[in-house]
Amino acid sequence: MCVDASEVSLSETSKQQERLWQALMKPSRSRRLSVESLEGRRLLAAVNIPDDLTSAPDAIVSVPVNIDSATGVRAAEIRLSYDTSVLDLDADDIDFGSIWGAGSDTQVTANVDDAAGTVVIFVSASSALTDVSGSLVELPFSVASNAVVDSTTVLDLTQVTLNEGQISVDPAPVSGSDSTDGLITITAAATGDDSISGFVYADANNDNVVGTGEAIPGVTVTLTNTSTGAEFQTTTDADGSYEFTDLAPGEYEIVQSQPVAYLDSGVNELTVTLVEGTAPEDQNFRELGLLPQYIFNRLHTNTVMPVGSDNWNDAISEINTFAESTNSSSATSSAAASSSVVAASTSSASGTEATTTATSDSTASGEPLMDESTTSPVTSTASSVATAQTAAMGTPVGSGDDDSDDTAAVDEVFANNLF
Repeated sequence: MCVDASEVSLSETSKQQERLWQALMKPSRSRRLSVESLEGRRLLAAVNIPDDLTSAPDAIVSVPVNIDSATGVRAAEIRLSYDTSVLDLDADDIDFGSIWGAGSDTQVTANVDDAAGTVVIFVSASSALTDVSGSLVELPFSVASNAVVDSTTVLDLTQVTLNEGQISVDPAPVSGSDSTDGLITITAAATGDDSISGFVYADANNDNVVGTGEAIPGVTVTLTNTSTGAEFQTTTDADGSYEFTDLAPGEYEIVQSQPVAYLDSGVNELTVTLVEGTAPEDQNFRELGLLPQYIFNRLHTNTVMPVGSDNWNDAISEINTFAESTNSSSATSSAAASSSVVAASTSSASGTEATTTATSDSTASGEPLMDESTTSPVTSTASSVATAQTAAMGTPVGSGDDDSDDTAAVDEVFANNLF
């Protein structure tokens, strides 16, 4: 049998067309989308220290360790090194950066080796961050007074670990020169003839005026030129005063470190515009008096009195130092003591008008006194103060001929601004 070749070719073509048609008409398969958790992703972040930082000799420069995207970050370990001949750093001054937010529960633990010039910082929070950029930590370095103008000093970022390695850092910092390192250029200080000054005081009588015995010595005050970023620090003198001199005109921010022994008035930052030829004074920080747990009867012994004397100021300084050293362990007891004062003030409201007024004033200024009468020799003035303490706590005062003397003692105590 003879088959025409053209017929075979036509038959094959028809079959191919039929198969193509079937393929086109076949229902397409739907693609299933999968959802991958954020924790399961291998995230990337870039971390570095700015290389355009500047500071004058004998000033403070705030050094941020920046991250470009903090998505998913809840913890970081940061290691860096610096030149100890130019820079100095206190571990207690290292703070968490801008990405964590002001109201966060962020914790910072830092270790500074002054001899080796190395820093290890651990910073963490209870929850992961969203997509935000900014600083992980802030390091306030003090620049040596003999630092050479126009010289530079390197901040070598050697290691950054995010979420225990779950988030990769790219480029990864290494020991030695790389793109993640920071650089500080020493510049000549912008000086002038102007100054800023003020007081830190405990307003025991609530009159908004710095009075005798109200000074708070030893409080750290930081001045920042908001235009240049230059920072300067000082501490208050025995009379509670502070002063920054040789300043150039510009915008400045003044921040006090809240003295932990005192009731906080709520204002720890001030801003001031310094105009050439001016010297703004009364840039004051007002506290509300000693917290109850820091009022010792030693303030009323004959070796300390009178209020405002050198011995008085020395005693206040010792109390401030003690409060700073025990701050972490006494935080809970401070809150409880403050609550007891409020309760005592309420319970005494049924007393005489004079006693009620005294109690109100004492609450504002941090009364009552702690009872150390069994261990501290006190003068008659101290005995009067102890009587005032009893009255302020709402406990009945002694009877008989002593009543008038006790009332006079109460008036004398609060009239003289005794905490």
